[in-house]
Amino acid sequence: MLVKAIITILVLLNPLGFLVADSIEPLTEDSVASIEKWSQSLASALWTTNPNFLPIRNWEIEDPQIEAKAAIIFNLDKNKILYQKEADRILSIASLTKIMTALIVLENLDLERVITVSEKALSAHGTIGGLRIGEKLTVNDLLHALLMESSNDAAAALAEEVELKTGQLFVNLMNQKVDQLGLVSTRFSDPSGYKSTNISTVSEIIELVKYSFDQPVIWQIMKTPEINISNHDWVNTDELLNRLPNIIGGKTGYTLEAQGCLVIVFKQSEAEKLITVVLGAQERFLETEKLINWVERAYQW
Repeated sequence: MLVKAIITILVLLNPLGFLVADSIEPLTEDSVASIEKWSQSLASALWTTNPNFLPIRNWEIEDPQIEAKAAIIFNLDKNKILYQKEADRILSIASLTKIMTALIVLENLDLERVITVSEKALSAHGTIGGLRIGEKLTVNDLLHALLMESSNDAAAALAEEVELKTGQLFVNLMNQKVDQLGLVSTRFSDPSGYKSTNISTVSEIIELVKYSFDQPVIWQIMKTPEINISNHDWVNTDELLNRLPNIIGGKTGYTLEAQGCLVIVFKQSEAEKLITVVLGAQERFLETEKLINWVERAYQW
């Protein structure tokens, strides 16, 4: 593979030489070895003298065996896909939906705004977060329950407050943002991700994650392992926070329809931030850990 790449480069650099040559001698085993040695030296020189060439794929490392329905690794700093499987397949995304929920909340409510948790909000599917009817919490408090514990009740309470302020349905605001971002395969049906009709692709989730960096508070919360707020002990559902170094943050998701979903952002080096997304996984944490370990070996950094 590397030899083919080098020959292609030579043709591009000197096409006339290849066109006017009387004949092209077939490559012998010795000549292939010589080209490989030279190409490795060239690659080494390129990444030593010009970091813009990095990362460079090491084709001696095979692609990972991923059982998730879809997966992707994206280099945020180089705006480049490093690995993909079924990147445009439309799938249910479960609580990854809550990344968009947090974005809509932050674009419409102040962090210190106080919300009274309603009975309606607590009728949402699931009781994660331990919220109580009539309890008063700030937007910032509820965002912690939303993004750390993946509380559906917190999603409902925040959505209610946005609707009260804007006079618009929260789901409509979510899908308006989808259209603004140019995401053609993404649609939302509720703020929690409970319904199977909350859908996207791993490639479009990358775009959503990129946009979410405009709201640093999201990633400050998602990298928090645990916190106590107003007598609530909230623990992050992202198991990789305590398992792997250099994790910047992440969001989990699971429903029976969607299976395991996970977004992780991590530092590969001081200058490189990578995003992994897996959808439809039986073992979302193991699959993501496999991708993180693979990309470190499969590229020259």
